[in-house]
Amino acid sequence: MFSVALEGDKDFETCLAVAKTIDGNHFYSLHFYEHLPWRPAWSLSTAVAPYLKRLRVGPVTVPANLYSPAVNARFLAHLNTLAPGAVLGVSRGAYMGEKRAKISEVVEKVKMIVDEYSRISWRSSSEPEVYVGTSGPKLARAAASLDYVKGIVVDNLANPRYAQYLRNIIDETGRKDLQLIARPFTSIGEDMDKLLEALWSYVPELVGDSPMLAAAGINYRDLLAHEPGVEEKMIENLALGGDVDTIVEKAAQLIRAGVSHICFGHPLGENPVKAVKMLRERVVPVLVEEFG
Repeated sequence: MFSVALEGDKDFETCLAVAKTIDGNHFYSLHFYEHLPWRPAWSLSTAVAPYLKRLRVGPVTVPANLYSPAVNARFLAHLNTLAPGAVLGVSRGAYMGEKRAKISEVVEKVKMIVDEYSRISWRSSSEPEVYVGTSGPKLARAAASLDYVKGIVVDNLANPRYAQYLRNIIDETGRKDLQLIARPFTSIGEDMDKLLEALWSYVPELVGDSPMLAAAGINYRDLLAHEPGVEEKMIENLALGGDVDTIVEKAAQLIRAGVSHICFGHPLGENPVKAVKMLRERVVPVLVEEFG
């Protein structure tokens, strides 16, 4: 499966244009990041939803402590009545500071959201999909134990070796059905400046001092100090960047490593609408032909 993720720094017209470009063209869903202080992902999702014909949409991922489970459940139910299908991802919250949730809190909040949702009398008969966002093995195992969680979303996952590591962890829990959703930063084109700007800006918080960063061969202190060599490792292990052929090959490597769903993430390209057109016309069809 293939999806696209949009940051909330984009205006509604751009979001809608991207949504219409990928709707019904081998794309499964449109994610909106919930990154403070950008536009709220719930609002963008509900604004775009009525225009969609096949595409699922939703905030992926919402920090577990940003909204109450009751609020998330009501938003999810409402979104699911507007769109062909709704998705919601829940994570610890990279930008929440001291309010960042513990692993146990994420698990508990997801349970509460699902329970609250089940009590909503006006919900749609179709079921939304609930994901957990993490790059760490502990939360991945914990999330896999919840049968109503349909996927593990891993921001900046572009390293096939780490993808295989996570796939093995998920499979060991008995959840071979659980989607491993890689959501690498993506930029189509020869100019890497925009991609590097996004990586330097986001990776210290979004990936942090984590096992995935270590697997990329990056020392966290070197990352913070902008040491030489870090750029190349970030592009290689945390992003899909380059021309169409490079994007196709790196995505194919992830699929071969056990990734079941690729979500092409921020910043997409200098012009996001043109970038997703290239994904639609020149990247995804090649991958669909090879992998189905």
